Amino acid sequence: MRMTRTLGAALTGAVLLFAAACSQDLNVTNPNNPDVKRAVANPGDVQNLALSSINSWYNGSTARDPWVMLNVTGDLMTMNYGNFGARFNNLEPRQPYNNSAAGIDAEAAQTPWENQYATLGEANDVLRAVAGGVQLPGGTDKYKALALWAQAGSLMQLALIFDKAFAIDETFDATKGAPKFSAYNDVATVALGKLDALITLTAGKTWSYSSDEFPAQGGLNATMLNRFANTMAAQLLTYTPRTAADAAKVNWSKVLQYADKGIGTGSAGAPFDFVVVGAGNFVWWSEFMGYFDLPSWMMVDLKLIHQMSPNVPDHYTGAPAGGTAGYDAMYAPQAPHDARLGIDLTKPGVSMDTAGTDYFYARGVQGDPSRGIWMQSPYYHGRYINVSWQPDVNFNGPMPYTLAAENDLIKAEALIRTGGDRGLAAQLVNNTRVGRGGLTPLTAGDNDAAFLQAITYEREVELNATDGFGFFALRHMDQLQVGTVRHLPVPGSELETLNLPTYSFGGATQDPSGMDLAPMGEVAGQRLALSLSRYEQGPWRTLALPNGETMELPTPQRHAAPGRPTKF
Repeated sequence: MRMTRTLGAALTGAVLLFAAACSQDLNVTNPNNPDVKRAVANPGDVQNLALSSINSWYNGSTARDPWVMLNVTGDLMTMNYGNFGARFNNLEPRQPYNNSAAGIDAEAAQTPWENQYATLGEANDVLRAVAGGVQLPGGTDKYKALALWAQAGSLMQLALIFDKAFAIDETFDATKGAPKFSAYNDVATVALGKLDALITLTAGKTWSYSSDEFPAQGGLNATMLNRFANTMAAQLLTYTPRTAADAAKVNWSKVLQYADKGIGTGSAGAPFDFVVVGAGNFVWWSEFMGYFDLPSWMMVDLKLIHQMSPNVPDHYTGAPAGGTAGYDAMYAPQAPHDARLGIDLTKPGVSMDTAGTDYFYARGVQGDPSRGIWMQSPYYHGRYINVSWQPDVNFNGPMPYTLAAENDLIKAEALIRTGGDRGLAAQLVNNTRVGRGGLTPLTAGDNDAAFLQAITYEREVELNATDGFGFFALRHMDQLQVGTVRHLPVPGSELETLNLPTYSFGGATQDPSGMDLAPMGEVAGQRLALSLSRYEQGPWRTLALPNGETMELPTPQRHAAPGRPTKF
């Protein structure tokens, strides 16, 4: 079967994603360069695309959007600059998210949508080629696993962030009609199936990846990938619920099984943190970590600091009377407090770059108080300041993405919700609560509410600036401020392309729960538009499949190194 699709120039930098079955010959005509010459692809091209897809997933999943906006509107971090959707989604009372394609907050939804579909397109191409019989140098399953990981990861991100999405994999056949939206819980089900497939594929395997292929601290092999896939599955089930009522319906026994085999404390081996090592060249880098630990941009919300040191008010109200002494008396941490709030930068000889702790008090605040003085804070996060935008060489060194502590906290929650070993649950929480925070230990005699609150607190404090999932941890416990969005809508730009009405969520006066779902309208003949953010489409290559068919294979081209935008 031969099928031709045309890239419409009106899509303004987007391409049509048609993930056709491997038995189809997919020719794509580019009206901007109709005479491009296509070289014959080889298995090495597919292998390179697999490597590209997992790099695309990591960089896209650690982009500044939507994590700056979500963690600000979730009251973990704070900022009143207009960048990244921070300012207007930090207003009190909460306002609906502005989903206009022309709005300044559009990137909060549009960027993750584009990033994850760019990844999904690459991963699907690899898996379709492998399904067509292509054998990859160095081991077909080894590189198939990377594409499957990228595919599962992108679908997982779409399920966690958006109210609905296109759950498209390598089996999608464009000749049978346009794709349809699936609700977030259905997208999560598809993502979980992909993670299960990755777990099966890597079970008992011995291959390993070089640091050039995936720069994991301590290296990455099939066993470690298997454990990380289990942790991802546990995260997905734990964080998908939009409300506490939904969280109560989760199959927590299944969560417990995944978490026990994950990267934390359990039956699979010694715990390890999943850490990517950057080389300062923007090939592997955590952009949102760069901003979370950049004191000239972002601060820690006093709602979080108040939990760490109860003497600190939960809102910033400006400088009180009494000068420096009065200011410090009101805002500086006083004993007892969480040991992770251990550095006072106002003391002689203490500098930001040598703070050596997670959170620090600096007395100074950022931003314009007229935009909302509650958006300011004299506290900053500095645990990963050495790999942020702060040093002269950015993103150079270990960048933790998922800590073993996160897996342990998920396992602890699953134990409590299933009536499991409360002593073990307490130990898992106390690993960081006591070991790093110096707080009163939990015991098996504490009630469920105390356990769940301690787990939520540890997620807010200990996991800050890693994978950005603190917002989801609060969401499934109903601990978001009234009117805060529970998820983002399909981006306005995508809705315009599909000729669908724009909709949104949130707002304390219109939608107190943040969950007033708009109808999921469908339009006959809709098109799936996909912008390539991290990667632009380079030359197309014709791949000859062993069964005699052909398919078109895109090759990724990396963008130039980025820089910090101007504050506004």
